[in-house]
Amino acid sequence: MPLTITRFAPENVSSAELAKAFTDPRPASYKLEYFQVSGVGGVPRDILSYGGADWEDKVLTNWPDEVKSPFGVFPVLHIRTADGVELKLAESIVIEHYLAKQFELLGDNEWEEQQIKMLHSSSLYLRERLFQRVTWNFKDVMDKAFDTFMTQTLPLWIETHTKHLKDNGSNGHYVGNRLSLADLQTANDIDHFACLYKGDRIVELIKKSPEIWKVKETVDSEPKLQQWRQSEEYKGHIAASQAIYLNTGI
Repeated sequence: MPLTITRFAPENVSSAELAKAFTDPRPASYKLEYFQVSGVGGVPRDILSYGGADWEDKVLTNWPDEVKSPFGVFPVLHIRTADGVELKLAESIVIEHYLAKQFELLGDNEWEEQQIKMLHSSSLYLRERLFQRVTWNFKDVMDKAFDTFMTQTLPLWIETHTKHLKDNGSNGHYVGNRLSLADLQTANDIDHFACLYKGDRIVELIKKSPEIWKVKETVDSEPKLQQWRQSEEYKGHIAASQAIYLNTGI
């Protein structure tokens, strides 16, 4: 696999100039590089759509024949400021935190932001544990790993998240009364699970928590997200996810 390790920013731009790029009130334009599937590209795509950003959904077509990124993996977010400064962010959690701050999805104060980040992290790693232990596990142990996920990992997540949602009034949001990064992550998790081997069983168990399911319904009813999710690009990502993830295993 030919690998080009790219810089995060141009060599001739100072740290101070790059820092200014993150606080410039003028809108930037974005390009998100990721595969055809939803996966870890789902939340960033939702945020960019929700925020009405000027952005390009760049689907990789030359992988694995050619890889150009800071760490050899994706997604990568390209940011072009109003002054023409170009920089890259890598690692999905960093991209999501940055975009969530840009588009006011981290609450109204520092405490709300930390709550949202904790809840986001919990749902993010629920998906990743399933991905690593079941989706891409060896075929002869996938069923056993799936049963462990269904009887231990997922019930704990459901119990804890249901409690935190009840503490917030069971209003379809994790924190306060408006959309946040945590809401988007849980909704994306459920969409991802629906594409997986035995995913219908995962979704049915989650549905038993009205509080969690209300988050999913609240996200799905957001007009700006509905417009994105009716697009051919979004439908293509879901179709590709179903085609790939229903037939996994090593």
